[in-house]
Amino acid sequence: MTFTKSQLSLCQANNARSQRDLYDHFKPKVMGLCKRYTGSKEEAKDVYQEAFIRVFHHINEVHDLEHLEQWIKKIAVNTAINYYHKNKRHQHIEEQNGYYKTNDEYELILSHFSDEHIIGLINNLPDGYRMVFNLYEVEGYSHAEIGDLLQISEVTSRSQLNRAKQILKSKLKAFGILKYEKSA
Repeated sequence: MTFTKSQLSLCQANNARSQRDLYDHFKPKVMGLCKRYTGSKEEAKDVYQEAFIRVFHHINEVHDLEHLEQWIKKIAVNTAINYYHKNKRHQHIEEQNGYYKTNDEYELILSHFSDEHIIGLINNLPDGYRMVFNLYEVEGYSHAEIGDLLQISEVTSRSQLNRAKQILKSKLKAFGILKYEKSA
């Protein structure tokens, strides 16, 4: 099922059925995004609900159907970051000496793991590491942007990403995955 321009117009006119269609249409992608940023399924549901409250509150700002999905994802990411700041901001781990090690190793290929298993590995990272990993590796934010969003330094962002990767590699090693390849 695709979401159409006429459905978007109906959503903007507060048509409940079209709003439900929009909610259901984007639920798999946005819920997956929320799960990556939160520590539990319950927290993910809370962030998801809050994100869609914001989506429907600001739906009239969308003028182009082609950008709707990206716009919704951005709202969900920002909602997750707000949730992080509100509930867990003091739990992230700061870099101790201001030094980070550049990690030029390749990205992981995890084709034989289920999505839920991968999300579980990422969700078990400390909160700050998880946030930085998702923002950088999944959403494509720069370290400068992550620093601004999370109110941490660029160096801390780089360090937390490096540490998140090291933790994930050690967890994968426990599963017998010893080689890491760059995806094409």
